[in-house]
Amino acid sequence: MKKIIFLIITVLICSLALSGKEGTEPFETNAITEKVGVLYASNFYKFQEEVNTLVKLTDNSTTLSELKAIKRQIEKTRLVYKKIEFIFDYYQTFYNGTYINGAPLPKVSEYYEGDKIIEPSGLQALDEAVNEEASIENIDYIKNLANELKAHVDYASNIHLPIRLKPSQLIECMRSGMVRLFTLGVTGFDTPGSVNALAESYESLQSMETTFMYFEEDMQSEAKSKFKEIKKHFKKGKKILSANVSFNDFDRMTFLKEVINPLYADLLEFQTLNKIKLEPYKKHAQNYEAVNLFQSDFLNTKFYSELVYLPLDNPKTIQLGALLFKDSKLSNGNVMSCVSCHDPNKGFTDGLPKSLANKKGFYTSRNSPTVINSGYASRYFWDLRAYDLERQVGHVIDNDLEFNTNFKAIAKKLKTDPNYLKLFKDAYGGIDKQDINERSISNAIAAYVNSLKSFDSPFDKYVRNESNDYPKDALRGFNLFMGKAACGTCHFAPMFNGTVPPFYIETESEVLGITQGFDTINPTLDTDIGRLGNGLNIDKQPFFRNSFKTVSVRNIALTAPYMHNGSFKTLEDVLEFYNLGGGAGMGLEVENQTLSDAPLNLTKQEIKDIIAFMESLTDTSSFLNEED
Repeated sequence: MKKIIFLIITVLICSLALSGKEGTEPFETNAITEKVGVLYASNFYKFQEEVNTLVKLTDNSTTLSELKAIKRQIEKTRLVYKKIEFIFDYYQTFYNGTYINGAPLPKVSEYYEGDKIIEPSGLQALDEAVNEEASIENIDYIKNLANELKAHVDYASNIHLPIRLKPSQLIECMRSGMVRLFTLGVTGFDTPGSVNALAESYESLQSMETTFMYFEEDMQSEAKSKFKEIKKHFKKGKKILSANVSFNDFDRMTFLKEVINPLYADLLEFQTLNKIKLEPYKKHAQNYEAVNLFQSDFLNTKFYSELVYLPLDNPKTIQLGALLFKDSKLSNGNVMSCVSCHDPNKGFTDGLPKSLANKKGFYTSRNSPTVINSGYASRYFWDLRAYDLERQVGHVIDNDLEFNTNFKAIAKKLKTDPNYLKLFKDAYGGIDKQDINERSISNAIAAYVNSLKSFDSPFDKYVRNESNDYPKDALRGFNLFMGKAACGTCHFAPMFNGTVPPFYIETESEVLGITQGFDTINPTLDTDIGRLGNGLNIDKQPFFRNSFKTVSVRNIALTAPYMHNGSFKTLEDVLEFYNLGGGAGMGLEVENQTLSDAPLNLTKQEIKDIIAFMESLTDTSSFLNEED
């Protein structure tokens, strides 16, 4: 059956030019790309050999005494994989995330097997399994994982090699590799069992350096000095990663400021100096014209809003959307507006555990999240039921506890206002028979929400080298957030939300075991089923029960109380909940909890430091000067 599935997959996706064979440019046929292609293929086959060795080892293992050898082989296999990952993931993003090195969680395959449930597989699943409690059953599980990995690697080898590279894409592979290394590598995301993050990150960086060095054979004279600078950055990065420092003590801020951001910027400048066209092969949210991971346009919200009525960056529609956002005429009886639950003075939240409904004495079912930076996601609402900002508006319009109306009724009201008639005509005139309609109303509000961006916090200015003034406790907190506390493995930089790097294509949800209130003595699990009940067939999976969107922690100092049910009044409560291992760590029966139930062992000072870092993500400069 698996062979049949693989054949079907081949027919479906070979036509997508998985090996990057489309297009030509003068630079493409030179020795650089050919040699890199040969090296890449050689490393891929070495990875394949290590997987084959792992399979032989596990197939012949019958006792617990052989587990150490299996563990060593898994570590070796993963290190070899790190030599190819930055290129393989760029060209084979979805296949890699589904079968080779995705998170060790069940997932719904939207791309390969018709919404089939795919159990945890690949290198991360192996890393986690081999570091769990030893048992014969565990060895059998590892054996199955190894054999599945072999089948997927063999298939990938057949359709992916030989690979034809272009210099532009090669540099983009390295730049996205820098993002991956920082967000998924040194954070420990990629090594959930072994926490062998620094050694694997070293292999990744070294492989990218080896690839970059081929450019020395043929480059413009004006690029030579930049080439030398990049060599120094690679050397410094390897020195930092190879120092005798533990995972918890690793200085991620220094690594970011002195290695990752400089390499990310200088590789682009090197590309420009060599007159290599900026020509991304993959379509994703990362903006390759950006020069810093924390630059305001590092991610492009247009990626998440391709099918909108009009592009969301239109100044006219943004201005119109700002008016609509504050207008109670959008609700039945004119009793509430978007501002009712998303007040700019409260970080675009309302400060309540659950928002006031349109009926006196009633509340909505969930906490009101901020809409600042909400455009940087592929799914919306706590339960991920909406796929874009425009459709998000419709859910509020027809909710009987919120606006409790319909677009036809709203349009009728707006058409009686001469100012709205003019504004809608200026923005949408000639697109449809009626300027004021469901799509134009939704688009205008979405455009305004999409414009609410916040990237000038004290933290952002510090990592962009625009300021040298940054509190020491916040600096310690950042290193904890991205390391020991494991916050950065769900709240991914730079948005610190659940949109997954390095390409930021998909937005995650997590099962945390959220409680009703924060009672560590007699905790009670919240009854909201979350994503499982969002009405989408693809999400009707048992592992999505109690699963909720991972929202951004930017401006979190303004948005208390916290969690989907508003149960946690303070950030101290939130950190203590995570410190205990979530609901399962507090002794509750939580099916499919994605948060580790192991205590984080954070000290009181460390919790204060993490909070100091999160508070340094506050930036109200772009919206608090708006008129009420």
